[in-house]
Amino acid sequence: MSVFEVPGRGTALREASGRLRGIDLPPATVEALTAWFDGTDPVPPPELVPERDAFAAAGYLDHAPPPRTVTVTVVGSGALADAVAAALDGPGVRVGRRDLATLTAATPGSPAAGGSGTGGRADPATAGGATDPATAGDRTGDDAAAGPGDAGTAGPVDAVCAVADGPAPAAWTALDTLPARGTAWFRLAVEGRHGILEPPSVHPGDAGHADVRARRLAAAGSGHPHLLAYWDAAPAAPTGPGDHALLAALLAADVRAWVAGHDTPASGALVPAALPARRRLRVVDLDTAAVADHALLPVPDSAP
Repeated sequence: MSVFEVPGRGTALREASGRLRGIDLPPATVEALTAWFDGTDPVPPPELVPERDAFAAAGYLDHAPPPRTVTVTVVGSGALADAVAAALDGPGVRVGRRDLATLTAATPGSPAAGGSGTGGRADPATAGGATDPATAGDRTGDDAAAGPGDAGTAGPVDAVCAVADGPAPAAWTALDTLPARGTAWFRLAVEGRHGILEPPSVHPGDAGHADVRARRLAAAGSGHPHLLAYWDAAPAAPTGPGDHALLAALLAADVRAWVAGHDTPASGALVPAALPARRRLRVVDLDTAAVADHALLPVPDSAP
């Protein structure tokens, strides 16, 4: 929100939604409010109490607690994974790195860990005593569970971001068990000149990678063998630094919205209502920067 002077017209306010409103305030009050909103004066002076109360009553003041600090593990290698790690790194987020094989082997319920490999429906009792990444953290040094490229974060892992600069590997399905163990699960892949941001899996029952694969294969109809063969071929994507920056920023925005508890995107004068991130597959055209969101729900359980 911004408060500013309009030459010859008095004072105006720009809402967070983008809507502009005229307001009737003297210049000195506008200057003091601007210093408060900008953080120059973190505590509003006593004479601004009526204006502060009026802004609060109108819903302009956000009294939400500051975002919590979370630990995020980026799974993947290469320039795109590096860009994602850099975009995530900042206040409130500690970033670690791990390779897919190591994390899959440490995930209860995955085939590599001795589990059933049935995605989010795996039985923790069959996990074979494997280390849970939600409590183990990222490992470094001589730890046998640590893989190449691990970086030093210790303690619980709150979220995992899997990144592939090419089609998503089928092995991602082994990590669909993460939300059931309290670890959010984000995924980014690239198919040709299209970035694919899968729905974040935050709660048990959210759409995982297995759901995305099933939904896309069903939508492909008679062409599903071609799509499956393309995924299996896993050709490297023709991407560059600008593409990496765009995709990394979009994925980081999803992660930070989750950290802040903003499950439903804000809408307003400049942005239409959007699907919640957990219920959409986002496709980014890297040649035009156009973004298309497609509704995607979990595949329901079926009778045996």
